[in-house]
Amino acid sequence: MERTGSQDAKALPTAAPPVFFRSLRDFLRVLPGAAQRFWVLVIATGALSGLGSGALLLALSGVQELAWPQAARFVDSVDVSSPGRRVLVPALAGLLVGVTALLWRKPLGGHGTARILEAIWHRGRELSLGRTLVRGLLSITCVGMGASLGREGALVQAGAASGSWLAGRLGVSERQARVLVACGAASGIAAAYDVPIGGALFGLEVLLGSFALELLGPIAVACVVATAVARTLPVPHATYDIPEYALLHPAELLLGLALAPVLGLASAIYVRVMGWVEVRFDRFPARLRPMLPVLGMGAVGLLAIRFPAVLGNGFDTVHQALLGELPLRLLLVLPLLKLAASAVCAGTGVPGGLFTPSLFFGAAIGGAAGELLARVLPGAPPSGALALVGMAGVLAGTTHAAVSSVLIVFELTGDYGVILPLMLSAAVAAATSRAIEPDSLYTAPLRRSGVALPELPRPEWLRTTPVAALVERDAERVPPTLAFDALVKKLLALPPGHDLYVTDAEGALLGVIRLDALKGTISDQADLGMIVAADVVDREIEPITTAMTLAEVAVRFGETDLERLPVVDGQRRLVGVVAMRDLLARGSF
Repeated sequence: MERTGSQDAKALPTAAPPVFFRSLRDFLRVLPGAAQRFWVLVIATGALSGLGSGALLLALSGVQELAWPQAARFVDSVDVSSPGRRVLVPALAGLLVGVTALLWRKPLGGHGTARILEAIWHRGRELSLGRTLVRGLLSITCVGMGASLGREGALVQAGAASGSWLAGRLGVSERQARVLVACGAASGIAAAYDVPIGGALFGLEVLLGSFALELLGPIAVACVVATAVARTLPVPHATYDIPEYALLHPAELLLGLALAPVLGLASAIYVRVMGWVEVRFDRFPARLRPMLPVLGMGAVGLLAIRFPAVLGNGFDTVHQALLGELPLRLLLVLPLLKLAASAVCAGTGVPGGLFTPSLFFGAAIGGAAGELLARVLPGAPPSGALALVGMAGVLAGTTHAAVSSVLIVFELTGDYGVILPLMLSAAVAAATSRAIEPDSLYTAPLRRSGVALPELPRPEWLRTTPVAALVERDAERVPPTLAFDALVKKLLALPPGHDLYVTDAEGALLGVIRLDALKGTISDQADLGMIVAADVVDREIEPITTAMTLAEVAVRFGETDLERLPVVDGQRRLVGVVAMRDLLARGSF
C-alpha cells in the first residue's frame, strides 16, 4: 500500500540543529526571539564599551598633553615639571572634583567596581549612563592630571552602564540584565588593557562568581567585540614590552611559592589601608568634604616633588620595574608611597580605579624581593621576573580572583616562561589574603555601606550550609480537630505550592495536608461534616530536621513531588518549612 507525500513527510526524522555556523547571522537565525534580542544586546554592549573606552583613552591623552610638558613617557613629563607645577596641577584636579560634587550634590568618589557589583546583584540599583559617563570623564581628567588612581575605573563603569542602559530600554529579564552589566564591565577591562581573555575571566570570577558555560559565551563575545573595536581606534594600549623571562627550574618555582604569603599579606594590608583611610575621611563634617579633594590631591603633589612616580596610574614605573631598571631604594619605598597616595586620593573623593595601583604595589614589592635576593644569592632570577610574579600575586590577593589575575598579567606581558610561578603565587596569595581579610578590594566598600551580596556558590556550599539558612518560619499550622470545611477554606487561601501542617498541642508535627490529596475524599461524597484534619493528614511524609545540611535536603526533594518540606527540631516540633525554589536559588546565579 502506497503512502501519501504527507505521510512520508511525517515519517522523516526532524533535522538536528547544526553544531557549527558559517556566520553570526546563521547562529542568530536558529535562536528564539528573546534569545536573539539578548545576543544582539551582548554584541551592542561590547561595541559601546569599546567605543567608550577609546573615547575616554583619547581624552586621557589630551588631558596629559595639556597638563604636563611633552615627553615620551608620563613619568618623564612629571619629572621635567617644576615643583610648583607638580603641586598645582593635581590640586586643580581636586578643585574640579570638589566643585563638581557641590553642583551635583552627590559624592563622586568610591570604587567603581563595587558600584557595579551592587548594580548586578540588587534590583533598583541600575547604573545611570549619563551620570556614569560624566563621572568617568571626570575620573580620566583627574588621572591625567596626576591622581594616583587607575584609568580602568572610568572604562569599566562606562561599559557596565552601557549594558545597564541597553537592558533597561529593551526589556530583558532580570537575569539577562545582570549578565549584560557584567558583560559591559568585563569588556571595559578587556578594552582598557587589551586583555580579552583576562577581561572575560574577570567578569566571571569577580562580578558573577561563576565559571558556568552559559555565562562564558556572552562575556567572551562582549570582550572580543570591545577589544576589536578598541584596537581599531588610535589610542595607546597598556601593554608591557619586556624580556622573555623564564622561571622553570624547581628552585625558581619554590621561590615563587615562598614569596606568595608575603604578597598575600601585602594584599590584605592594601585592602585594609584603603578602607581605613576612606572611613577616616568619611567622618569629616559634610561642609568640609568638598575641600578634601583639593587638600588630598595637593598633598599627593607635594609628595611628587621628591617622588614623581606617585602621580598618575603608574604604568611607566611598573614597566621600569619589569625591566629591572629601578634601584633598590626606590623599590623599597615606592610601595608604601603609592599605597598612601592612592588611599588619600580615593578616600578624599577623587574618582578612579584601584586596579592599576595594585599592579604598581605588587610589581614594586616583587622587584624589591628580586633585588634583595640578588645581593645574597648569586644567580638569582632577575628582579623584573619577580616583579611580574608580584603583580599577579597582589592582584590575586586584592581581588580574591587568582584565575583572572594570572591571565590578565600574562596577556599584559605575553611572557609564558613565568606562568608556573605566576599560578602558584596567585593561588597562595589569594588564599593568604582571604584568610587575613575576608573582603576583597571590591566587596569591602559594600560591607562598610551595609550592602549585602548573595553568597556566591562554592563546590562545598551544599555540604556545609545548615538547613537553618533557608527555613521559613511562617508555616500554616492547624490542630488535628479542625473541621473539614474550615480545612478546605484554609487550603484554598494558601498561595500555590503551600500546604497545611497538622500539629498537636505541644507543636509536634503529625503530618501534612495537601489540597490535591483531598480530591478523593470530596469525590467520595461521604459525610464531610464528620471529617476532621486528623482523618485526612498524610503521616508518611518524612520531615527535615534542623541537623541536616542542604545537601541532604536536596536528596529529600529528589524523592518527593512536594514544593516545600516541613522542618522539625529534635523533639519533632515544627520549626518551619524549606522551599525547593529557595534551595535552587541559593545555588544558582
